[in-house]
Amino acid sequence: MEIRLDLSRHCIQTAARLKLEHLIRQCLKAPDQETEEMIEALTEFLSLNDFGELRRHIDQARNSFEGSPGPLVLLDLPHNMATPFSRLAIGPGFCLLSSRYRA
Repeated sequence: MEIRLDLSRHCIQTAARLKLEHLIRQCLKAPDQETEEMIEALTEFLSLNDFGELRRHIDQARNSFEGSPGPLVLLDLPHNMATPFSRLAIGPGFCLLSSRYRA
């Protein structure tokens, strides 16, 4: 599962909340298993993580590619920092959360 968050105007926490709201509206219109799994994952992500620390790591990553043309930087986060996602990558103006599909 991959979820892309727009960080061009919001921090990761606000972007995750906005994406969650969008997915809930989408699921109410046309429910499907993948959308429901994304809703569960984002709900867990929002309730379990230290967003002050995540923002600090994201700011450091952004500073590392300041002025570069669109790289994607995989953040090396402490264990379980982006639970339930296994990877968090940052690009200019966005963040990509990814994990293995649940069985």
